[in-house]
Amino acid sequence: MGEKIKYHRKRCGYTQGQLANKLYVTSQAVSKWENGYTLPDVMTFAHLARLFGVSMEELINE
Repeated sequence: MGEKIKYHRKRCGYTQGQLANKLYVTSQAVSKWENGYTLPDVMTFAHLARLFGVSMEELINE
């Protein structure tokens, strides 16, 4: 899951800090998601999918 978040973040041209600001989380939280230490909560996950322009299913199943 973390690699997918990282891929889409970079594809959209966001730094970890920029993505964090858009999601109202810390850049450390984004780093933890990307490195597989934690996962975003459901509401944040839905916001991620919208920001990346993909469905939640695509984000999970890619």
